[in-house]
Amino acid sequence: MALRTLAPALAALVAAALLVAGCAPIRPVGQGGDATAPAAPVSPEDLDPEATLRFADAVGPSRFDPHRSTIGQDIRFFAPVYDRLVHLSAEGEPIPGLATEWAWEDDGHTLALSLREGVTFHDGTPFDAEAVRANIERAKTVEGSSVSADLASIATVEVVDPHTVRLRLSERNSMLLGLLSHRAGAMVSPTAFDDPDLDLAPVGTGMYRVREYRPNDTIFYERNDDYWDESVVGVRHLELRILPDEVTRMNALRTGEVDLALLSGRLVPEAEALPDITVHRGVTLTYLVLYLNRARSEFDDPRVRQALNHAIDRRSIAEGIYFGAAQPTVQPFPEGYFAHDPDYPGDHYAYDPERARQLLAEAGLAGGFEFEMLVTALGTYVQVGEAVQNMLAEIGVTANIRSVEAAQTADVYYRQQQGDALISQWGGRPDPSMTIELQFTGEGFSNPGRHTTPRLEELHRQALDSLDPAQRRDLIHQAVGEIVDQAFQAPIVSDESVIATADHVVGFETLVTGQINFRTLGARR
Repeated sequence: MALRTLAPALAALVAAALLVAGCAPIRPVGQGGDATAPAAPVSPEDLDPEATLRFADAVGPSRFDPHRSTIGQDIRFFAPVYDRLVHLSAEGEPIPGLATEWAWEDDGHTLALSLREGVTFHDGTPFDAEAVRANIERAKTVEGSSVSADLASIATVEVVDPHTVRLRLSERNSMLLGLLSHRAGAMVSPTAFDDPDLDLAPVGTGMYRVREYRPNDTIFYERNDDYWDESVVGVRHLELRILPDEVTRMNALRTGEVDLALLSGRLVPEAEALPDITVHRGVTLTYLVLYLNRARSEFDDPRVRQALNHAIDRRSIAEGIYFGAAQPTVQPFPEGYFAHDPDYPGDHYAYDPERARQLLAEAGLAGGFEFEMLVTALGTYVQVGEAVQNMLAEIGVTANIRSVEAAQTADVYYRQQQGDALISQWGGRPDPSMTIELQFTGEGFSNPGRHTTPRLEELHRQALDSLDPAQRRDLIHQAVGEIVDQAFQAPIVSDESVIATADHVVGFETLVTGQINFRTLGARR
């Protein structure tokens, strides 16, 4: 069934809204490192379709079930194996995935999706409208779901015919396309729903299959020869190696053991000095942050939270630990991104220990207090954790550090609600309202204390209801202001993506959310 054409006025409004809702490009500003300019195109005869590309990352997925995954960055491991209903362009705009086209109906209360035909899951199960219905229902109801809140506005999934579905919404949701481009829109074979090995052996429709997964070691992908778009499957095999130590990753790149490696700012000069290596730097939607469980310790008082913000010397961390591959920030969104509110620059909470002590005294804590601070067990985060610990000690606050394995951090802090605070990286989301909802609303999965404010909830609701780009941008900016003024957390730096590639790697690019775009990645003969 062909999707009906929207009324012209609404069609224009929605088209414009999607440019806002779907992550406009981040325009580099200030001192942030710009992404490397794209290389000249490589002719097809110069590509090696039988090649193996090996990428060294710092951490593996929390699990391979996208509906129960607890880490937003898991999407970078899911993308090769799980197609989503909506995909993203490099600039973050929604483009066809398993849905070839879509249209808003009923004044934004229904999203009609036309589905790609002739697609099968890796186990041979057909992909069709019933598979979409089953996936959305499972994602909303499976025990331990981390995306049920993302899909809560979908009241029913109407199967119109084998290749058309309508998502009937209980309320308008302008971030829905962004949601469907992430974990909530990942399609799992319905025959694998109850497979106890799903966390280790994913079954999607993606361009690669997982041949073997050795947790905390290596993920072995192999080309899906039945993929619906042969032109994007660049190599025969992908190997994602999990190497938590950045020096080990650097050495693996130097010796040719890997072809791509995730690095930090301090290793950029060394990597740039290597022959036949290109370093790609760019601002994405990730940021390093001191999360605060506002239902624990002394964090229910905004003066205490503001004191912690004033106690952190962000510039010293950006320069001394990230070596310039980061910019100080006090908000969830980087400069140059449409959701960034310029009224709250990176020095809004100036480094001012005296002001921090004054705020603590006003809160009745002149003698300080102590709390447990979880820190993701990766080199840079540990260094930042120790730096923050020392900075807080200067204002009489004792942060007792407990290290947590990277892949388990989100499960321990969000789901098990251990620890009073956490230093870790927030993984970028395709739509800013996703970040706001997950971290700052009363039902957000990434808000373990469930603390929020009525104003934040109302601003978020209004932003979801709006399909007007300018109005939605203004509402998101107001929500950012509420987040910063209330000091819901202590953002530290917007950190750059730094990935080095060997010269035979072609088509490298990262999406605005930070993950590698495997659909453009290939190898030169």
